[in-house]
Amino acid sequence: MTAIGARLPKTRGDRGLSWQGTGNAALLIASFCIGQGSVFLVQTLLVSRGELELLARFGTCFSFAVLALMIVDFGSVTSVARRVAFADIKGDPAEIRHCFWSASIVRFCVAITVASLASLYALGAQDDFARAYVTAATPALVFWAFNAGGILDGLKLSGLSGVTGMATYFCSGAALLPASGLSANQSGLILGAALSIGCGIAVTMQLLALWHVGRPPGRISATWRRCADLVREGLSVLLAVLPGQLSFRFQLIICSLLFGQGLTAIFLYGRQITAAGSQVLEFVRRAHFPLLVHGIATSASPVWTAFGNQRLATWLSVFGSSGLLIAGLLIVGSTHAAIAAAAGVVSLFSFGILSGALVSTLSQAAQALGHYRAVALSANGAMLICFVATAALGYWLGLAGLAVAEVVSHAAGAFCLWYLLFRRGLPASRGT
Repeated sequence: MTAIGARLPKTRGDRGLSWQGTGNAALLIASFCIGQGSVFLVQTLLVSRGELELLARFGTCFSFAVLALMIVDFGSVTSVARRVAFADIKGDPAEIRHCFWSASIVRFCVAITVASLASLYALGAQDDFARAYVTAATPALVFWAFNAGGILDGLKLSGLSGVTGMATYFCSGAALLPASGLSANQSGLILGAALSIGCGIAVTMQLLALWHVGRPPGRISATWRRCADLVREGLSVLLAVLPGQLSFRFQLIICSLLFGQGLTAIFLYGRQITAAGSQVLEFVRRAHFPLLVHGIATSASPVWTAFGNQRLATWLSVFGSSGLLIAGLLIVGSTHAAIAAAAGVVSLFSFGILSGALVSTLSQAAQALGHYRAVALSANGAMLICFVATAALGYWLGLAGLAVAEVVSHAAGAFCLWYLLFRRGLPASRGT
C-alpha cells in the first residue's frame, strides 16, 4: 500500500502545496538578499577602504552572536514546525498555542543561561569592541526566546518568517557604516544594540503575523510534559545543527591564529558569499519541509522522496557551486588585492555548497521521519573530523586546507547518515 501510494500522481492539492513552498522559498531568499545583503554591501565598502580591522572584529562578534541566537532557538525552527505541521493537518489550533508557549519557556531558560555566560565573558574580555558588543547584544537573546519562526514554518508561512527575520540583519548592516569612524568601545555598543533592536523588531513582527492569520499565541498554555518533549527533540535538532556552525567558528579561530587579522577579515568576507549560497538552499529546503513531512510518511523510499521533494535545491546547488567557482576564478585576476583574495576564497569554498547540499537533504529526510538522534550523531562525528582536518590541512595547505576539510566533513556526515538509517528501511519515529 505504501509503495502504491508513493507512485500516485500529484493531486491539485499537492501541486498547490508545492507552489506554496516555492513562493515561501522565494520570500525567504528575497528577505535574505535584503537583510544579510545589507550587511554584505557595507562590508564590501569596508574592504574597498581597507578597514579590515573593523571587519574582522565585527564579523567575528556577529558570527558568534548568530550562533548564540541559534542556541537560544533550541532547534524549534524544526521540532516545533514538525509538530505544528501535524497539528495543522488535524485542525488542532490549541496544539499550536501549546507549542508556542512551551517552546518559549524552554527557550527563555536557555536564553538566561547563554546571557549569563556572555556576561561573564564580557567581564573578562580584553578587547574593548568585543566587551561592548556582547554587553549591548545580550538583550537580543531574551527577545529571541519568544520568536514564532517554527510556528510560521509549520503553518506553511516560512516566507513570512523570513520577511520578519531580515530585521535582525538589516539593523546591523545599517549601523555598521556609521560605526566605522568611532572608537572600539563606541562601535561595539552601537553594533551590539543594533542586533538587539533588530531581534526585538523581528519577534514583534512575527507575533503580529500570527495574529493576522488568525493564530495568535493567546493566553499562556504549557505543560511540563510538552516542555520536556520539546527539550528532548530540540536538543537532538540542535546537536545536529550546531556541529556545522561550530566547524565554521573553529575555522575562523584557526585562520586567526595561523594567518593574522587581515587574512581573517578576507576569509570572513569571502566565506560569507559561499555561506550565502548554502543559506539560499536551506531556505528552499525549509519552505518545502511541511510538504516533505506529508510525503515521506507514506513513502517506501525516503531518500528518493526527499531528493524528489528537494529537486529545486539540488539543481540550485549544482548551478550555484559551479557559478561561484567560475566567477571567483575570473575575478581573481581582474581586480585589486583585497577583492581578488576574497574571490579566491569563494572559489575554494564553492565545492562545499554541493557537498553540503547532499548531507543537508539526507538530514532533512531523517528529521521529517523524526530520527533526530541519528542526525545529531552523524553531524557530531562529521564535526570532529572537520576539527582534525581543519587544524592539520590548514597548517599544511593554508586556506585551501580549510576548504578541503569542509568537503571531507560533509562526505563523512552523509556516509554516517546513510549507514545509520537509509541503507535499510526505517519507520517514522513515534515521537511527534
